Amino acid sequence: MRKILLFISFFCLPFLVIGQSQKNSNTISVQKIVKIYPNPAFNFIGLNNVSNVGSIIIYNLVGRKMKKFTPQEGERYDIADLPRGMYLVQLLGTDGKVVTTQRMSKK
Repeated sequence: MRKILLFISFFCLPFLVIGQSQKNSNTISVQKIVKIYPNPAFNFIGLNNVSNVGSIIIYNLVGRKMKKFTPQEGERYDIADLPRGMYLVQLLGTDGKVVTTQRMSKK
């Protein structure tokens, strides 16, 4: 069961998110610009562009919400208390719709 969840999380979920984002041309242009750094992360993450991003939500691979942040320009988001592993970082637009979901490794 765990292998199936990992497969869905890594291989199927990004395609579903991309397929949904292609319906809105605004979403596609934002998705190409917004990147999470550094990856792999140690104690913090940041965004290179927070315009049009309303919130940052970090999920573990089982789908449990681990952290939520409200983005601000130049801000670092503390993830030091998260255990090592893989996470999905979902960026929601100011309208509440999913902009992108990116994989992140925590070392």
